[in-house]
Amino acid sequence: MLSMSLGKIIRTERQHKGMTQSQLAALLGISRQTLINAEQDKVAVPFHTMARLQKILGISLDQIAIVINPEESYLQWWPEMPAQSGPVVGAIVGERVVVSPIQATLTQDVSNGWWDLDTGRIHWYNREDISRQIFAAGCDPFLPWLVRAFHENHSAFRLIPFSMASEKAVDALRKGVVHLAGSHLYDPERHVYNRIARSGERWIYIGYLDWEEGRVYAPGNPGGHKMWALREPGSEALALFYRHCTLDPGLSTQIQHFLTHSDLVAFVRSSGVQGVSIGSLAQLQGLAFEPWATEHFEWIAEPSSLHQPWFEAFMTALERSSLYRQLSALPHQTCVNWARIRQD
Repeated sequence: MLSMSLGKIIRTERQHKGMTQSQLAALLGISRQTLINAEQDKVAVPFHTMARLQKILGISLDQIAIVINPEESYLQWWPEMPAQSGPVVGAIVGERVVVSPIQATLTQDVSNGWWDLDTGRIHWYNREDISRQIFAAGCDPFLPWLVRAFHENHSAFRLIPFSMASEKAVDALRKGVVHLAGSHLYDPERHVYNRIARSGERWIYIGYLDWEEGRVYAPGNPGGHKMWALREPGSEALALFYRHCTLDPGLSTQIQHFLTHSDLVAFVRSSGVQGVSIGSLAQLQGLAFEPWATEHFEWIAEPSSLHQPWFEAFMTALERSSLYRQLSALPHQTCVNWARIRQD
């Protein structure tokens, strides 16, 4: 079947299930003529329609990935289309093909294709790969450990990490461009973490880590309050700083923002200034640490993910890997409700 065109696959599977063109078109929310054209390969099938075909006819994502040209389907750039040609990585997230320049990923070690700015097209090396990749975004400084543990325990999928503030990660999840968002967002009014659901929203939360976050500085050099190394806007670490510190308007306070905790801690270590970061990371880098809060970090996903193969692969990796022991052994943090799922 893999040698068939997409139109022939649709027609064959529809007939196998004893469905008429009118019946299938109604389920897809398209006209019968549009379905006829699709079965005859006269029109490109939008990816959101392909996702419905997968559910209705049982067409696998591998079959779809092999026969489609992702540029002709519902493709979305994230975080944004690159301004120059270069390698890209893609994944199927819900009903979209999401594509990112590899410079936006944390590890920058996986690419599926080459973006040609002059032609406005992507040359895919292996289109099947996009159906087996998981986009995960969050600020966990030990995210590379999770990636390594995942790949040691599951070879069918690949976890693609993106380092970003909790608020930005959750926003990416809402936009449907990542499978998983890591968050420790705090609600100061309700005094709880990760109650992110808005009206009409429902999410699932995967237990992961509780860590201490607070002031980090070089031993013997506690520093004053004139310069701070802080995370980017939208991060919980920055919000913690403003909840904990009242800046004197009479003092000239300098703030340097960082996109990752690792870069922030490295800067504090080399410059002697103070910052706000995670205690376990600070101690590993030989810095002193003053805890301000114990925060609850979880992975968040759509409820519809529960029975998806990629989600089962992620949960299996958490349950079977040694990552729990590795993270629990670090100071200033503990694994809480590890791999347990709660829902809104």
